Amino acid sequence: MPLFERRNPLAKKLEAEGWHRADVVAAVRKRGSSLAEIARSIGLKRQSMYWALISPHVRANRAIADFLGVPLNELWPQWFDADDKLISTRMLPRPAVKHISAMTYESRPRKRAA
Repeated sequence: MPLFERRNPLAKKLEAEGWHRADVVAAVRKRGSSLAEIARSIGLKRQSMYWALISPHVRANRAIADFLGVPLNELWPQWFDADDKLISTRMLPRPAVKHISAMTYESRPRKRAA
């Protein structure tokens, strides 16, 4: 049993879900590049690479996986099978945004100009 699985009981769950989009971006940055540079190298717009972290974009996803040296189905098992073929076009849910409630202050009378 690998050390990772012994230390992390959620290893199988993480394996089934794939990489988190922040982990993908961090891995690209650690290798000294950016998603924008990868996009330029394959002739895509920068935003295509960021959308590829949310919904399947075969060309962009393959470029990221090739750059990292990781199979597509390891990064995004919910979208790609073991043969790197697209199996789902369902988007990932967007992260929840915390809304800050508007503070309600009691109104106070304004000072009048003299």
